Amino acid sequence: MLDALINQCIYSYSDEQLGGWEGTTRKMFQADPDFAMGTIFILGLECFGVNPEKTAGQRRKLIDFSKKSKNLTNLERMHLKAANLLSTEDIYGAMVAFENILAQYPLDAYALHIAYFLALTTGHTARLR
Repeated sequence: MLDALINQCIYSYSDEQLGGWEGTTRKMFQADPDFAMGTIFILGLECFGVNPEKTAGQRRKLIDFSKKSKNLTNLERMHLKAANLLSTEDIYGAMVAFENILAQYPLDAYALHIAYFLALTTGHTARLR
């Protein structure tokens, strides 16, 4: 379900067969309530590009998740670091973190999309490769 959710995010559409963004998220966590990558993805996006005062709860959840998560894979740890950088509005740091993910996992579509978007947003067009 994470792939379906990432696809909806990247291509900006709502898959009605899966119940859109909400339905896909619900089904993903029904299948595995402790799904680390899903939690990182959702909380990271909820904290990205919005008023910090309105997302204090999500930021707190991301911080708490970071503290309690011990058995993460390398990919999950890298995505968690990038999500935390986004949540603190360190856009350049997040861009570099997503580029580091791509260096080790070049087929990570979400990292590619966000790294590209952040490079465009910050004017670092030389980083678009």
